[in-house]
Parts: sequence; C-alpha cells; structure tokens
Amino acid sequence: METAPGNIWYLPGPMFQYNEDVKALARQAGLKIIDANVAVDRANAAEDVPEVTIKAEYLAQGTKENGERAAELQAVYEQLLERERALDEREQRLAETEQRIEALGAANEQAAARNAEQAAANEAEAQRLRDEAAKQAAAALASAPKSKPGKADQA
Repeated sequence: METAPGNIWYLPGPMFQYNEDVKALARQAGLKIIDANVAVDRANAAEDVPEVTIKAEYLAQGTKENGERAAELQAVYEQLLERERALDEREQRLAETEQRIEALGAANEQAAARNAEQAAANEAEAQRLRDEAAKQAAAALASAPKSKPGKADQA
C-alpha cells in the first residue's frame, strides 16, 4: 500500500495573524491548510511549506497573554512544590513514627517474655512454699501428743 503524498499544511490559526496571504501561498504550492490548533494528528503533512511570519500586533498580544499565563503557571507550580515538600515531611514523620512503633513493639514483646518468665518463677516459688507448708503441717500433726479417746469418741 502506497502512502499518499503530503499535501496538508498544518498551520496554527487564525490565518489573519500572518503578514503573508497564507491562502494564496497554499494555492501556489498546491497545499491544503488545516488549523494545527484543532488537528488531532498530522497525517499527510507536507514537508516543504512556505515560510510565514506573525504580525507584530499579534506577537505583542501573545507575549502579554503568555506572560500572564506563565506567571499563573509559575504560581501553581510553586504551590505544587510546597505541597510536595509538605507531603515529603509528612512521609518522613510517618516513617519515624513507624520506626518508633516497631521499636516499642519489640520492647513490649521482650517485656512480655520477661513477665512470662517471672510469672513461671513466681508460680514455682508459690508451689514450693505450699509444699513446705504442707510438710510442716504434717510434721506438726505427727509430733503432736496423742490424746486419749474421750467420752464423746466412745459413744
């Protein structure tokens, strides 16, 4: 499949802003003009197009409008940069907080392990004391004088 020769001149409009008669130049060169501001693609774009210049009054107007727009864009850009810096600071604080929480969690786990060990040691000591008290009570009962059976015991 052969490609069609490029015969379209994509030129930003409006066409009256040019010093030259762009329509006459296009007819002489066998080109069709399409406003480059609204064209979606550049299919069949001509490679050799006439040179044109913009009238001075439109250049000055464009410069003023572009200057105002550039100032607006710069202000928005500065706001975005400030927000990005604020987000970076928040992310840094969050990372530091996360590290502190992880450190506290590890310390809590170690304290829980120590508490469990201490609870086991306390339970072992309590059992030892209960056993010792039971031995002392048994020894006290064994060494107590035996009493004679009383009348209440005989009946």
